[in-house]
Amino acid sequence: MENDLLKQWTDMNKSAMDAIKELGEINTTAMTRLTQRQMDMISLYMESGAKQLETLSQAKNMQDLAATQSKLFSEMNEKLLDNARQTVEVLVDVKAELSAWVEKGMQQASELMPMPTMPTAKKK
Repeated sequence: MENDLLKQWTDMNKSAMDAIKELGEINTTAMTRLTQRQMDMISLYMESGAKQLETLSQAKNMQDLAATQSKLFSEMNEKLLDNARQTVEVLVDVKAELSAWVEKGMQQASELMPMPTMPTAKKK
């Protein structure tokens, strides 16, 4: 009896530690991917700023400047939307990973600690 309780306690602790480790890995991966998205945004803004300065220095008249600025804004808008889509994909992936993690945890919990069954009343 005592050995069974000790084994059950050990199994629960191991399961909990494995779950915490797995959650940490999910969080680390998510933060790495989101940080990359942020770094891409910083690069995009830096690149856009450099292009705008170049445009200002090379513009011959206001029409050229306006046309080039419009083109730059359109390009930046496309890149911003692409980055936003990629960020949403990361978040959707993380949500799926966390949902699978919770389901796995619930399954393991039910295996380690099965719910007691209630005795049924006898019919007279």
